[in-house]
Amino acid sequence: MSKIDKCATMAGLLLSAVLAAGAHAASLPNTVSVPAGGNYGSTSFYDGFGRVTPGFTILEYGTYADINSITDAEGNASPAFKDPSITAYSLLTQISYTTDWHPFGGDGVAFSVATPVVDLNSSFAADSPVKLSNNGFNIGDTVFGPIYQSKYYKDGDRPDLAWRFQFIVLAPTGGFDKTKNINQSAGYWAINPYIALTYIPIPKLEFSTRFNYQYNFPTTSLASPPPIPGILYHYGQAGDMIYDNFSTSYTVYHRLDLGINGFFIDQLSPNKTNGQVVGKSRESEVYIGPGLHYAFSPRSLLNVNLYLPVESANAAVGPKVNVQFIHRF
Repeated sequence: MSKIDKCATMAGLLLSAVLAAGAHAASLPNTVSVPAGGNYGSTSFYDGFGRVTPGFTILEYGTYADINSITDAEGNASPAFKDPSITAYSLLTQISYTTDWHPFGGDGVAFSVATPVVDLNSSFAADSPVKLSNNGFNIGDTVFGPIYQSKYYKDGDRPDLAWRFQFIVLAPTGGFDKTKNINQSAGYWAINPYIALTYIPIPKLEFSTRFNYQYNFPTTSLASPPPIPGILYHYGQAGDMIYDNFSTSYTVYHRLDLGINGFFIDQLSPNKTNGQVVGKSRESEVYIGPGLHYAFSPRSLLNVNLYLPVESANAAVGPKVNVQFIHRF
């Protein structure tokens, strides 16, 4: 079965005040955090098998996130946020075009661009020490970049291995209101190279992974920074990060695969405010859950994923459902 390109990043909401809970006691508060709406689990099964023949591919991603906990640096629920409820509905459309250039035989070269629309809602207990405002309904950040897709390596006539590399640029084109804590746009530029790989060791069983590195550039767009006497904000910078989507599935009936999917996020360096390191600001998350893959035809595919938080630090977390539909023209 021919699998197509599933590369997309869901530019998303920025929870710049997630770490601001400790700002009242800190001399240097956090003003910018890593994007909360990146491609964390949006791609999963058979991810390494991208398109190698010329033509357009349309990918639709629908995601629902129900954030019900905001954790501190030790992974405990932050006392600054009482009964948080933050929901995000996102619909992302990605258009990918594969050229007829095959620099190494069966490999393919492509380019993709994607932009989501995101609806945000938030509420907290009336006596919550800190409450986060949201930017409602708006478009998210645009992501784009070139793709290099490997040929399909085969065990006899059966494809058993493929990989893909893409260099993604994240442009802050989405909705961003400085008076709001939660926005559709991250508010800054970033670069995100990744490599995706799928291995099928035996018929019907597949393993997939997509490993990402992201560098976030400094920004003067600060979303509702906490007021700290004696500090004049100039710019902030989220630390660089790695994250990985991983999955495995087994074909249980004809075109239906059932499996397990997950992702992790690990911030490599702390955030900075005015060029200075903000202590205990590194974010980490681990999610895992069940999923399914269904092939309507070799050209039309569906992935459905449920992700449940396992552990986190300095993050806003809760159950997440992702639906991905792919059609190759």
